[in-house]
Amino acid sequence: MHNRGWRSVYCVTKRDAFRGTAPINLTDRLHQVLRWATGSVEIFFSRNNAILASPKMKFLQRIAYLNVGVYPFTSVFLIVYCFLPALSLFSGQFIVQTLNVTFLSYLLAITITLCMLAMLEILPFGH
Repeated sequence: MHNRGWRSVYCVTKRDAFRGTAPINLTDRLHQVLRWATGSVEIFFSRNNAILASPKMKFLQRIAYLNVGVYPFTSVFLIVYCFLPALSLFSGQFIVQTLNVTFLSYLLAITITLCMLAMLEILPFGH
């Protein structure tokens, strides 16, 4: 809708307006997250993605929609992040053998980028 020029407005309604049912077990929750992720990936790879959007969309809207479209791919990094400490414990070796300035500068750049992206989550386009 933003791609076609529609504008967002905040709507304050009564509390009961959006009450619904939540998943009650892990299987239902995983199916719900899978549906959300599938929809985000389908939009990301379609012609309606934030990169190819019309000039009517503002820059921050593009970034917010791009964040939602790329979000399912972050699960790969999350899985690696979760398994690396266990791998270090079982192998007996630390993952990073030496810390040099190049590695620390990459780490600083990634941290600053993630902090800036987290600040964009304040926008109403987040997930």
